[in-house]
Amino acid sequence: MTHARLRLTLLTLVLGALSLGCRHAPEDRPGSDDDRDGVLNADDACPEARGASATRGCPPKDTDGDGVDDSVDKCARLAGPASREGCPVRDGDGDGVEDARDSCPRVVGVLERQGCPVEDLDRDGLEGAADRCPEEAGPAVRDGCPEDDADHDGVPDESDACPEQEGFASLRGCPERDADGDSVADHRDNCPRERGAADNQGCPSKQKQLVLIRQDRLELRERLVFDSGTATLQPRSFPLLDNVARVLLAHPELTPVVVASHTDNRGDPDVSRALSQSRAEAVRAYLVAQGVPADRLDAQGHGADRPIASNETSQGREANRRVELLLPAPGPHSKSPRR
Repeated sequence: MTHARLRLTLLTLVLGALSLGCRHAPEDRPGSDDDRDGVLNADDACPEARGASATRGCPPKDTDGDGVDDSVDKCARLAGPASREGCPVRDGDGDGVEDARDSCPRVVGVLERQGCPVEDLDRDGLEGAADRCPEEAGPAVRDGCPEDDADHDGVPDESDACPEQEGFASLRGCPERDADGDSVADHRDNCPRERGAADNQGCPSKQKQLVLIRQDRLELRERLVFDSGTATLQPRSFPLLDNVARVLLAHPELTPVVVASHTDNRGDPDVSRALSQSRAEAVRAYLVAQGVPADRLDAQGHGADRPIASNETSQGREANRRVELLLPAPGPHSKSPRR
């Protein structure tokens, strides 16, 4: 009985050894699919583990956990999007523009400038070498430098007749004065060096004033009259023009003065424009004859181009036939005179 059991044990061991000797490795069966993943052993890099054909039968492997399989991940140990084949987006200066597209990768900039900064510290619209005063805002016409204004009155020194005294743009940067002490400020006083009455533009009552100094013009209290259809001034207009000449000579700062002549819309436009030019030149010539420097006067004839009333009525046409004496406009930062 004992011998029978011994022989049975030996037989079992022999059969087991024979069984093991009969097993074959997957490569021995290239046409089979041992792991049943649809990839034959001959093409399966992992024949004993299921995987996809895209990974040659191996299970997915994503070392950096970015969702891109190591087999196609060019940066398998650094997480990155699939659009960059698994490599990270690098932005060394943190400005939102990746280094590969950043023209200034070590300086914070903006996308519109390919990652480079806007070099306009004073925010005046001029950058870099174009701005001669990079820390002070100034206009482009001055290469980014501010206008000098020593008295801080808003009138640039180059245009300020009183650059060291705070004044008004309407007075070319000078303060309001009353040299003759008659309570009429010099810039409105027809006789600034002679005491006079306030209701006579600062002149003595015996000198009746026909001219008022306004901010944008010399206002004429009477009309200039010419012979019909000509540029010949009628003598009755001489006293008015004499008054204009005296005011201009007393106020040399009023320059240039535009002598603007206008007509109504009756007649040929070219003829009307030529007549208005001749009349403007006639007024200019009269004032020059009274001593006003010619370079202070500019004659302009506008014909019927600038009406101030309707040409459909006789009253409107009469208003449009006029001569104006226009003064230079005040600067952009004009103030109202302080009382």
